[in-house]
Amino acid sequence: MSAVSIVVGVLGGLTAVLAVYYAVRDLSADLVLLGACLVTALGWLVLGIALGAKDLASAGPAPDRVVLYGYLLTALVMVVGGGWVGAFERTRWGSVVIAVVCAVTLVLLMRVHQIWPGGFA
Repeated sequence: MSAVSIVVGVLGGLTAVLAVYYAVRDLSADLVLLGACLVTALGWLVLGIALGAKDLASAGPAPDRVVLYGYLLTALVMVVGGGWVGAFERTRWGSVVIAVVCAVTLVLLMRVHQIWPGGFA
């Protein structure tokens, strides 16, 4: 695993745990949780740029670019959308949405490593 993907995984996991804490405590998303969501989205953006640069620099054919970039774009849009819902849903359910979104992005990160293992070597 590359260092960037490890950082993205840790950010997503910590944001999910923080959002679960907020939901259990019946708290709506505040600037701390929304900021964690933003940092996670920036991590996904950096990962996408790094993989795109590595893809452009590689001479060999990369397997299934459409799926790879689709997963990266989906994860980025999901985190931004989850933050958006968390900002405007002022009940505990906004925090639940952020927790679910960040947990799903961890699964997407795992799938990115499965469909394009050469990009992380």
